[in-house]
Amino acid sequence: MKAINVTPCKHEERKLTFPEIPVNRYNPNLKSELDKKLITKDFAVQILRAMLYQRAFEFTVRDLENKSLVPVEGYVFRGSTHLSYGEEAAQCGAMSALKKTDYITATHRSHGHCIAKGFFAYLEMSEGELEAVLSTASKNEFSTKAYGTTLDAVVDYHIYRMMAEVLGKEAGYCRGRGGGMHVADFSVGNLGANAIVGGGLGIATGAALAVAKKQEERVVLCAIGDGAMNNGIAHEAMNFASMAQFEHGLPIIYYVENNQYGYTGQQKGEVTGIEFLSQRGLGYNPQAMHAETICGMNALSVRESVGRARELCLRGEGPVLIEANTYRYWGHNFKDKGTLYRTEEEKEEWKNHDPVEWFKKELTECGVMTADETEAEWTRAYEKLHEMTKKAAKSKDPKVKDIMFGVYADTTSDGIGEEYRTKKLLKKPRRIPRDSEGKILARHAVLEALTEEMIRDKRVCVWGEDIAEQGGAYQATLGLLDIFGRDRVFNTAISESAIIGTGIGASMVGLRPVVELMYIDFVLQAMDQVGNQAAKARFMFGGQSTVPLTIRATVGGGKGYAGQHAQSVEAVIAHFPGIKVVMPSNAYDMKGLLKTAIRDDNPVFFIEHQMVYLEKAVVPADEDYTIPFGKARVVREGKDVTVVALSNMVSRTLEAAKMLQSEGILVEVIDPRTLVPLDVKTMAESVKKTGRAVVVLQAYYTGSFASHISHEISQASFKNMKAPVRIVSSYDITPPMAHPLEVENMPSPERIARNIREIMSE
Repeated sequence: MKAINVTPCKHEERKLTFPEIPVNRYNPNLKSELDKKLITKDFAVQILRAMLYQRAFEFTVRDLENKSLVPVEGYVFRGSTHLSYGEEAAQCGAMSALKKTDYITATHRSHGHCIAKGFFAYLEMSEGELEAVLSTASKNEFSTKAYGTTLDAVVDYHIYRMMAEVLGKEAGYCRGRGGGMHVADFSVGNLGANAIVGGGLGIATGAALAVAKKQEERVVLCAIGDGAMNNGIAHEAMNFASMAQFEHGLPIIYYVENNQYGYTGQQKGEVTGIEFLSQRGLGYNPQAMHAETICGMNALSVRESVGRARELCLRGEGPVLIEANTYRYWGHNFKDKGTLYRTEEEKEEWKNHDPVEWFKKELTECGVMTADETEAEWTRAYEKLHEMTKKAAKSKDPKVKDIMFGVYADTTSDGIGEEYRTKKLLKKPRRIPRDSEGKILARHAVLEALTEEMIRDKRVCVWGEDIAEQGGAYQATLGLLDIFGRDRVFNTAISESAIIGTGIGASMVGLRPVVELMYIDFVLQAMDQVGNQAAKARFMFGGQSTVPLTIRATVGGGKGYAGQHAQSVEAVIAHFPGIKVVMPSNAYDMKGLLKTAIRDDNPVFFIEHQMVYLEKAVVPADEDYTIPFGKARVVREGKDVTVVALSNMVSRTLEAAKMLQSEGILVEVIDPRTLVPLDVKTMAESVKKTGRAVVVLQAYYTGSFASHISHEISQASFKNMKAPVRIVSSYDITPPMAHPLEVENMPSPERIARNIREIMSE
């Protein structure tokens, strides 16, 4: 199913030309917008209010930190907060151009995005929708009795919940789990602020992919700072969004709020080699991503640009890149006074173009408001923020007994019925033949699981490196493209961060992606996406979202692939709460556990060993079975010693057990199947019977998951143990290529047997 024939250069001389990138092409005043009926007077007033709420919010947080506001006696401000005083037009102007159904992701400097996304969404809502917003008010200790209109109550409740999150309160949008750098409100399409520079880029791109695949009439705005544009995920995400294989461009606006400094590093003349970050768009598609640079101090310029970008995206002409030049008057955070790396002259010049003061002046000159009325709006906003802050400070703290809330979802897609079933296949799936014993290869079990789940649930999509025509490096996905087409199965660039990041975003908004990394070694390229994004999203955002994402990766070893293609780094992944880790040892488990993973509403890291791929096991045909997580399997019963073996070490341990049986040593072999959750009970009961335990795995000795298993066994079975738990692993060396070294490094049946003999003599 080759897509395009690539022809040689033929020594033809060419010169490439590129689209022009406009800078500040639209600089309107309010009068011209009103005259052209591009905005109403009422909506102009609402834009001012949104900007004033943002500024008042930032001033109030500053007041808390410097103790000019003490909302309750003994209050101490906690946490890290990054304020955006000066960036009001860039943030509120952008949000004013979106619809309530549109999605956004934002940065750690995102109070303005969060306030304005809700504010403008509420202006679109019906009375019934507004009342639904207030349905949680009583639970969150917010009284609506004194309000004349539902809208007024909703806006105040919104600000209250925003501030409650900054203060770490249960009433906060994320129930105090995220704080000021991680505010999310999924009810209005706010998929969350992100404290990792560039952390939202992959998520937003994945959300846009899901929107496109579900053919929804909405867009995604990915708000990032200038610093994020120098991060690797920026390139990976924008390249992903621009892939030519997408029939329609992804509906995403990469919105860069360039406040000139990525802490102290200056974008122009220091940490980049270009004048405008919009120039980066030239590298991604023939349209240069419709890139432009705009004045981010003019709310109307911002609104026009984002509105135009939104229309392009809805027509299938995305992605779009917008750079909004703006400025933060204060430092990066409270510790930074902003004085060592910029001059007072520079700050004063930007303040002469203050976005709020300019817009207030426009309103008065057009007769929309008087100067006194605009000042009264500021006073009201500032007083309102102090009032809501005092209420939030008095609200309840999260209960310690609920500390684990949000780490994992307890739901799955089991029982979805026919609603989500794939109705039309491009080709009938090939029936994988069994041998005379009913066995198939483990890699075929993977293919069978994927095929069945993709038929069962049309939301399941598969993407990764070389997984389409080639079927992946080990052909575990071979044939899926022919059955489901490129809409559900497609190749990506070699971009591990984008592969996983887009999977996170797509899973948050309705797909159930299965993404593949060719080797588990490559996850180190994408650990931010695994550890900081996938694992933390549900907890950090207060349980507002599920992340039904399956990440498949292979483990090598024994094939001479050496240091960067033969590691087993499952312990690194298992370290992060919120992600489940699976390591099947045979074809039957490979299929059943993978089906469970795809149906789980949590991120699952699914580890497939290349040696196991080539082993056969009985896998029932025409049986829709799953295997529960957290349930170990007793592979072989014995009475003298318990061996817990991971992945392909199960088969090696069984060989060792056969050797030892002739010596009178009866080995009980346990396959945990899943590391997170871990079935400690089955292992502990075995060790209570045998009195001895050995843990066998391919990973390095130091810091391996075997240490955790050893601890759990010791804690549960210590008084029954006759010897300390022994670990048999690879050595603390980089996996070597040379055959004799590689053979020695990986636990062999002989080395496993030797260690069992030694522990039996202790």
